[in-house]
Amino acid sequence: MSVITEVKPNKRDKDRVNLYLDGEFYGSISALVAAAKRLEEGKEIDEKELANIIFESDKRNAFEYALGYISRYVCTEKKIAQKLYDKGYGKVVVEYTIEKLKSYNYIDDKEYAVRYVEVNRGVKGARRLRDELKQRGVASEYIEYALKSVSTEEDDAYALAVKHAAGKDLADEKYVARLVRFLSYRGYGHDVIARCLSRLREKE
Repeated sequence: MSVITEVKPNKRDKDRVNLYLDGEFYGSISALVAAAKRLEEGKEIDEKELANIIFESDKRNAFEYALGYISRYVCTEKKIAQKLYDKGYGKVVVEYTIEKLKSYNYIDDKEYAVRYVEVNRGVKGARRLRDELKQRGVASEYIEYALKSVSTEEDDAYALAVKHAAGKDLADEKYVARLVRFLSYRGYGHDVIARCLSRLREKE
C-alpha cells in the first residue's frame, strides 16, 4: 500500500489535481473524481487501484475533450496527442484516445495529407508540402500517397511564375534571381523552376 502525501492543483488545468504517492509525483486526475473517491492527503491506497481510477476517469474525459477539439479544428494524430499531453493526460490514456478516434474515423492522417495537398498545391511545391506534412507528424507513406495527386506541379509553378513576371523584364538578371527565390521558397525544385523560366522566355 502507498500513501497519498500531497494533492496539489494542476497548473495547466484548473479542473485537475496532481497526486503524490509517498512523496513522489504519481499523476493528475479530475478534481471532481478525486473528491468523489476521497483521494486526499494521508489516505492509504493500492497503486493498481489508483491507476485504474485515473484511467477510467481520464479515458472518458480525454475522449470528450478530443471530440470537442476536432469539431473546431482539422488536425493530425500528432496534434491532438500533443493537446492531450498538454492537458495533463498520461501516455496510456492518450494512446487509448487516439485509437478510439481512429476507430470512428474521426481522425485520419492519410485523408488529412490528401486535403492539405489539394488546398496548397497551387502555391507550394512538393518539397515544401512534404516538409510541412512531416512537421505535422504525418507518416511518409501518407505524404507520398497525397503528393501523387500533384501531377501538374510544373503547371502550378508556371502559373505562379506568369503572375509574378507580369510586366517584368526577363532579361533583367536581378529580377530573374528574385523570381527563382520566390519559386524556390514555395518548395519548387531547381529542375521545375528551370523549365518554368524556359516556358516564360518562349512565351515572351
